Amino acid sequence: MAERIVVAGDAHLGAEHADVAAFTAFLEEQYRNRAEIDALILLGDVWDMIRRDSFGSAWETSETITRIKRLADELPVYVVFGNHDTHLRNLDTSLYNVAFRDEFVLDSGDASIRFRHGNAFDRLQFDALSNRLSGPGDRGDIDPTRGAKDPLVAKGRSILQAQKRRLRTVYETIGSGRGPDHIATSNGSASPADPTYPRRERRAHAFLEQIPEDKLVYGHTHTPYVHPDNVAANPGSWKVTAPVHNTYLVVEDGKIELYRHDADGPDAPIDPTALRDGLLDDRDVADRSAVS
Repeated sequence: MAERIVVAGDAHLGAEHADVAAFTAFLEEQYRNRAEIDALILLGDVWDMIRRDSFGSAWETSETITRIKRLADELPVYVVFGNHDTHLRNLDTSLYNVAFRDEFVLDSGDASIRFRHGNAFDRLQFDALSNRLSGPGDRGDIDPTRGAKDPLVAKGRSILQAQKRRLRTVYETIGSGRGPDHIATSNGSASPADPTYPRRERRAHAFLEQIPEDKLVYGHTHTPYVHPDNVAANPGSWKVTAPVHNTYLVVEDGKIELYRHDADGPDAPIDPTALRDGLLDDRDVADRSAVS
């Protein structure tokens, strides 16, 4: 049983907007605190291998690989395959002392938790597409748009979040507060699902009702959150184009908490209600991250 599990996802090392320095510092921090950690889980897409030369991406981030292997010598390290990880599937992973798999199930406290990447909840993502996009490219070739797509995606996300906030206001004004679907909690009762959760999150919540585990932790969406019932969570990403980035999860005695890596001081937990539906952006995380 792993009482304290640290979970990070979607670093996308090799992409132009990935915060390599912060992710490397995060790994170094976990190494310093290794005596307090029972397991480290990386939820896929550690490297950005779409439209990239995989050797070049690994060569550019060799320092990160060294830190992951050093951690694996001290504690269990699990890596979940993400949709960017086509090339990793072809490695002789036994050489790295790291467990590679599509998903893992670990116990923490009284809770059984399933960990997976989360691309299965995204109907725009499928293996054939990932395999096609993961062809060889020139070293440094990030994607066909040379990184220009990232600010556009971030802008589109902010527009969608603004629309969701307006819909939420209307819903709370004229509705009963109960969404059209619900999620089973760990004690078997049902509670309203937040109607503003995007479809990928709602699919993840529905998947939780189909599996025997008590909780689900997944990545892929780059949107950090912890469900109000503490039964589902996403650690977010390390790409600076995400509204809130450099976040990770700590699972301790079955309870999931969201943290933000801080280069200038101790990492502080983030109040998940402040993040919901884009109510909090990266500029004021530091001011509104305290929880009791």
